[in-house]
Amino acid sequence: MYAYNSPIGLWKIVKELDGFHLMFDSTCYGVYPSAIAAADDVYCFATGNGDWDSLAGSFEPPQDPSEWEVF
Repeated sequence: MYAYNSPIGLWKIVKELDGFHLMFDSTCYGVYPSAIAAADDVYCFATGNGDWDSLAGSFEPPQDPSEWEVF
C-alpha cells in the first residue's frame, strides 16, 4: 500500500483484514486502525524498532502516508 525508503531501510504500511500493518523487513511493528496512525508512529520515531527510534531528532521523516510512495 505505502512505502518509505528510510535511511535504515524500507518501511511499508500494508492493508490486511485486521488493519494496517507497519512492516520493516519481515517484522510487523504494529497493527493500526488507519494508515495515518501507522505513518504517525514512523514520523514520531515510536515504532519499537530500536535502529529507527534512536534516530529521533536527527531529521524529519514524512509526516503522513500522502508523502510515502504508493505500491
